[in-house]
Amino acid sequence: MTLVVLSILVSTGSASAQAAQAASCAERFPEADWTLLRDGVVSIETTGMTPGLDERFDRDISMVAGWISDDIGPFSATVCLVSGESAFDANLHEIGNSRLHAHSDLREGLFVMRVERFDLVAPAAGYTLAQHALWQNNEEQAFPEPLAGTIGHWYRARFLDRLEKFHKDSMFGNLFNTESIVDWTASTQEPIQNWDPQNNTESIGAFIDFAVTSHGTEVLLETDGDTWSEIEAEWRVALRNDLRGRDTDTTGWIGGVTLTVVALLVAVTALTLGYISKHRRRPRTETPPPIPGFFSES
Repeated sequence: MTLVVLSILVSTGSASAQAAQAASCAERFPEADWTLLRDGVVSIETTGMTPGLDERFDRDISMVAGWISDDIGPFSATVCLVSGESAFDANLHEIGNSRLHAHSDLREGLFVMRVERFDLVAPAAGYTLAQHALWQNNEEQAFPEPLAGTIGHWYRARFLDRLEKFHKDSMFGNLFNTESIVDWTASTQEPIQNWDPQNNTESIGAFIDFAVTSHGTEVLLETDGDTWSEIEAEWRVALRNDLRGRDTDTTGWIGGVTLTVVALLVAVTALTLGYISKHRRRPRTETPPPIPGFFSES
């Protein structure tokens, strides 16, 4: 079982961001021996890491952290990655009987992750660091949910190069929905969150891709629910148009679909009745009574 804890510090080099730098992994968890991979815009520390993985984590996490900083704004976070044999005490972040998978504390700027698949480290970091960036660029106030999580899923999908697939999934699942159906501000971010990165994937990140393409990255800090509902309605209409291959109705798409469905039902009904009529059992011919005297009893 592999535990990975990664310490990452993100900023754009501004004075305010530099002043907000959080404590390092070594300062937070002195019981473990830490290796500093990178110090600066993205500071990464590891402990007990398998040789050869450091360069990969450095490259991938620095890239996704740069995306977030460019799109949302400067932010800082401490993320600690621990793998293999390490003195790091994972029990400190377990809740109840649930063992540690991934733990985030927005107030402390902390991200702790238990990773059993190294390919999920950077996607999970992208999802989580987006939460920290939204929190800090919203004056350290909770950002609306499920909007914050959806933005996180966008970064996760971007890193995994799955936006095109998720767009197609959303397109085929949206034939009849052209109105907003999500309450984007139903709740707010939980300052402390625990989850399993292996189960943390949703196609809804494709919605944020549409929003940014249509309205720019500045929309990512929009907290008004009505604005997001309007964008969602635009997105659903665009999905339907992509599926149909046109953006104008001819005789009315709902009416056309209805007529098609009715025609299919009529055809199926006719075929069913014909089959039943052909194969149903005909009434058995009644046997006439025997001719009197034809049979005699001996």
